[in-house]
Amino acid sequence: MAEEEERVLQEEFRWLLLHEVNAVLRQLQTVLQECSKWFLLPGSTEACLVKAEKYLLTSATGADNVKAVITLYGDNICTADMSVKIHRHSTQNFRTSFREGLQWKLQAIQNAANHLQAALDHVTSIEQGYLFQTGEEVVKVMDDIMGRLNRGRDCLTTPRKRTLEELYSSKIMKMFSPALPNEVIVSFHIHCHKLVLGAYQVHPLQSSSQKPKTALPAIYHPTGSVFELSSQKYEVVQANKVEVAVPWLNDVITYFTVGLQLCQQLKDKITVFQQYWKD
Repeated sequence: MAEEEERVLQEEFRWLLLHEVNAVLRQLQTVLQECSKWFLLPGSTEACLVKAEKYLLTSATGADNVKAVITLYGDNICTADMSVKIHRHSTQNFRTSFREGLQWKLQAIQNAANHLQAALDHVTSIEQGYLFQTGEEVVKVMDDIMGRLNRGRDCLTTPRKRTLEELYSSKIMKMFSPALPNEVIVSFHIHCHKLVLGAYQVHPLQSSSQKPKTALPAIYHPTGSVFELSSQKYEVVQANKVEVAVPWLNDVITYFTVGLQLCQQLKDKITVFQQYWKD
């Protein structure tokens, strides 16, 4: 590399470290602060946009085996009124609600908020105008922030897989009045910008020479899935899913994505300069 060319690159790189890195950090801080308004973050000074909202969960196929009306406030389902068609000798329409004073916490939203807070804390801890000395120092900071943002976004876009045994033993099963019938399992979860309710009717399997495989952890368990509880095997004879789009979750995912893009673009610029000297 010619001496003059190297001098120019050194000046451009120093300008990037002194000015552009800090500009990106301030942009990133603004994006994450806007995102934080949709969460109930302790000690936050941002204007909170969280409010209680009612949603009707319906089937994408138009089936009416399960219906639910819930009130969502941040990461809590405050109320839930639900009807489930139970198929026995005849079809029965079972109606139930959350017992008074009980709420269901959507852990995925809480976890996403925790990762967002950690990323925001890291950004705000960097003094405005701080001069990064090397590209490696910038990349290390970006990698740390991106790791937190990726984990936060994944909490919403990649629901935790659970076994039927876990669902059956979940405390949500005890939250309803009147109590859920023994053959009914329900579970709420977040998937991207949607709130989803899975409802399953199960039936004990009779002892036989055949040993059906127990269902693995999954986001949703289809009809025919089998699980075992206290040496008794059960089969899902009816599986239903209802859902509703939650607009602010779409905004949150967008903010996470924009934050990741800002970090990646800065990393790419650093890499370009580093490649010159490597060559």
